[in-house]
Amino acid sequence: MKRLVAILIAFAAVGLSHETLTTTVLFDREIVRVLDKHCVMCHTEDGPSFPLMTYEQTWLQKRPIRADAIARHMPPWAAVSGYGQFVNENNLTLRETQFIISWVEGLGPRNAGTVFTNTATPGAARPKEVQAHTDFGTWHLGEPQLKRQLPANTIDPEVNEVRRSLIDLGLTSERRIRALEFMPSDRRVIRAAFFTVQETGQWIGSWTPWYGFMSLPKETAYRLPPGSHVVAEIHYRGGKERVVEQGTLGLFFADQTAADLISDVVLENKTRLDADTYVVALRPDIQPGVKSIEVSARKPDGGTEVLLFAKDIPVDWPTPYILKEPVRLPRGTVLSVTGTARSTVSVYRARR
Repeated sequence: MKRLVAILIAFAAVGLSHETLTTTVLFDREIVRVLDKHCVMCHTEDGPSFPLMTYEQTWLQKRPIRADAIARHMPPWAAVSGYGQFVNENNLTLRETQFIISWVEGLGPRNAGTVFTNTATPGAARPKEVQAHTDFGTWHLGEPQLKRQLPANTIDPEVNEVRRSLIDLGLTSERRIRALEFMPSDRRVIRAAFFTVQETGQWIGSWTPWYGFMSLPKETAYRLPPGSHVVAEIHYRGGKERVVEQGTLGLFFADQTAADLISDVVLENKTRLDADTYVVALRPDIQPGVKSIEVSARKPDGGTEVLLFAKDIPVDWPTPYILKEPVRLPRGTVLSVTGTARSTVSVYRARR
């Protein structure tokens, strides 16, 4: 018997010294790639923060961008590198940070001087401008097998709140899902969303601006009882105007017979595992005043593995930590968490 696990927890930030590289870093080459990977999920005309799509928009904000990158204030990601590998990681690498520093200190060149978007030879086509790219209207996992629109929420300007909605899935028999994806209708006002099954209390997925789905390892699944309802917990931050937000939840079904089931374990201080267990994700359960957290596993042979270490936790950007590969923990391992009063561990029990 073995089982998989997902632990609910969060946070991190590290200081970073730097040295200037060269002035050959270009917006059209290195910087736009950094924006695509880490920034434009929020920094768009229709996002929660000022746009960083074009060269001009980014150039005007280059000094604040440099300061936030060095201080690790942005992008919002709390897990310290070296403790777990996460598929939804949004941390700048050292190389990416050095690109930003070099570009800003080199006066922010657009390109190597061979392409000018503000001039063109009479009669010639205007050179195509390089911009950061978004594809918010696309389901990243493909077309869902079941889609449900959430109830509409009216969000007033400058109001921060958490709203909970109940979604009837319309299931007349037990089903199993292998993935979940959420598509907001207005990204300007959403910081995060968490989804649980009302009948079992189990967490089945989350959404953040930079990672909008939960896809389980092969041959694993969540169980949905007949008549299941999903509770959507959405973290809103109002903007400059009143907004009506009504997102769509998409579900992807697994084979009813082949999938091993995932369950949850609530971790309060320490828990000893009574079966072989695989950790698949760690979801934060942040308590007021918490600045750092560590989740570790002490194995029966005496070895200890730190699954997550996070500090300087951005509480206004709640996020799960989804492992790239499940971490196997043998029976008798003691899971412990420090820095918070309660953490939830999602556990997968294999039947084979």
